[in-house]
Amino acid sequence: METVGDLIMKQAKSPMQQEKLGFVIGNMSHSGGTERVLSILANGLAKRGHRVVIISMWGEKETVFPCADAIKRYRLSKEYPKGIKGNLKNVISLYQIVKKEGITLLIDVDLILTFYSLPLKIAMPGLKRISWEHFNYYYQFRKNNRIRRAAMRLAAAFSDVVLVLSKEDQKYYQDNLKICGRLCQIYNPNTYEEVVVQRPKEKLVFAAGRLTRAKGFDYLLKSWKLLEKDFPEWKLCIAGQGEEEAALLSLKEQLDLKGVEFIGNVEQIEAYYEKAAFFVLPSRNEGFGMVLIEAMAYENPVVSFSCKAGPKDIVTDGKDGFLVKTGDYKSFAARMGRLMENGELRERMGRKAKESTKRFQVEKILDQWEELLGTLK
Repeated sequence: METVGDLIMKQAKSPMQQEKLGFVIGNMSHSGGTERVLSILANGLAKRGHRVVIISMWGEKETVFPCADAIKRYRLSKEYPKGIKGNLKNVISLYQIVKKEGITLLIDVDLILTFYSLPLKIAMPGLKRISWEHFNYYYQFRKNNRIRRAAMRLAAAFSDVVLVLSKEDQKYYQDNLKICGRLCQIYNPNTYEEVVVQRPKEKLVFAAGRLTRAKGFDYLLKSWKLLEKDFPEWKLCIAGQGEEEAALLSLKEQLDLKGVEFIGNVEQIEAYYEKAAFFVLPSRNEGFGMVLIEAMAYENPVVSFSCKAGPKDIVTDGKDGFLVKTGDYKSFAARMGRLMENGELRERMGRKAKESTKRFQVEKILDQWEELLGTLK
């Protein structure tokens, strides 16, 4: 990965290489779902002949997820930019890279990055911009929520395209913001297309996500309390870490839950998808819900709150899983209980779940991206 200093040193030594697509992301060395989706999309577009650059705003490490050799990667600084001086420096560095690489379409992977890319649009009127949001319209951030709301309004006013992940969220943006460019929706791709489940399912319920209030694991523990006595042979396994971990462990003790295990971050999450009988998503809100698609690819029916926004785009209630009113942990427990007591129902819904993930095949998503990119030439 090249730094801005490397770029300046090489400008006189290497010929200008024309690149078209520039993806700007906070920190590509993170191991989150957004970074994984970007790597899949960038690799797929590069394989189809597009010239791609990925620009991290900060970070010290290499990318966690593999990127094709043809994809150029930069980082603007090692640490998160602070203050006016730090942020202005990153704007200037971003401008240098965009100009040097000949990027004509800049894609912000998070609407807040509008604060960095919009000045470039002013300086380079021919530059096209896509603001690609990975949170839903109503998502409440614990930090900088007002700043993010301002970025959302700027993106709506000045981006060529505002791109969201779900049809549900598309309607929220349409109803609440004046989009001066275009408002488009493209799903994230399924990262597990060729899965063949090769082991028997266990009496295991699986959940995964950051241990934050938004993910609603407190609801899940309360639901499990209503089931544990009647299903003592079943286990609930929760993967992830986060600021609510201590509070959740305390709640587990208060509820005297015996069959619940917090396993932290796991490198081989696929093993849990494969052996789980079904997957649960108790979130208060979601950006999309990629874990639902991943779990369903492993023939897992799901029980999910019908929160904003994403699950209603992914799960068909009663067919490949169950959707429950957000916060109704008693009904959530009842739907889990139905699956726990009925193996035939789990198998039937699991097969439907895997079938439904075909909507999110990588090649189909790439086709939609290419169609969008073609309209911006």
